Amino acid sequence: MTALSIARHQLTLIIRSKWLGSFGLLFTVLAVFVTYFGQSGESGFNGFSRMIASLLNLNLLLVPLIALLIGSLFLAGEKEDRGLLLLLTYPVSVPTVVLGKFIGLFLALWSVISFGYGAAALVMFMGRGDTSVPFLLLFYCLSLLLAVIFLALSFMIGLYSKNRFQALGISLVIWAFAVLFYEFIVMGISLFATKDWIIGLLSLSIFLNPVELIRVWSILTLDGSSVFGPSLYELTVWANGSSGKALFAVSSFLWVLVPLLLGNLMVKRRVGNE
Repeated sequence: MTALSIARHQLTLIIRSKWLGSFGLLFTVLAVFVTYFGQSGESGFNGFSRMIASLLNLNLLLVPLIALLIGSLFLAGEKEDRGLLLLLTYPVSVPTVVLGKFIGLFLALWSVISFGYGAAALVMFMGRGDTSVPFLLLFYCLSLLLAVIFLALSFMIGLYSKNRFQALGISLVIWAFAVLFYEFIVMGISLFATKDWIIGLLSLSIFLNPVELIRVWSILTLDGSSVFGPSLYELTVWANGSSGKALFAVSSFLWVLVPLLLGNLMVKRRVGNE
């Protein structure tokens, strides 16, 4: 049994469920909504900025939630139903199982995000031509990266949780912390930091949260560094340089690799399959 065969089986299971269709419909409707109203009433760069800001907020809210719920609930459910234990009785290694399931769930997420962006691109093209399509494709790739990162985190949650209810609770807590509360915590800490420490604190906070990592990377990649203001000019110059881009790439890779490695260790310890 190979990772690809496990991925095909996992993809078949998730397609049969109602979760994927519900998430796909919700994401597509909202993507079309923000694209249509983001470009209506304005033209040129300003209209594009409002549309991209709307899509960015939509992705930062929904993509992490969808990835966390799909991954953690499916894996916790397989543990609870003993399906994962049955799979590990076959002559297959734990890393192969984890990789195969990761690929299968990512393909499911890819279909949801691709369908939503495809519908948004169609609305954009019908409304004002294809002038913003390259930017939309770039933003689409960053959204897939965000999905990959939170899918890896969902593996760690699902393999740690004892049942679906625990996986759901942990996923919602992590989503709320990363998406809703993290910025306020950083802002509160920065109030007590000296002026010399603020830039370093804000720089560190970007890499400690994948949502902030993708948010800042998206804005910088889409030439929107002016939104940070003159006070963070040094940060934007460094982030747009070669060292900043390399650190963004390495941080994203680690946010995917480390949760998958931890999930692999959890399976080995709990199931005893070495």
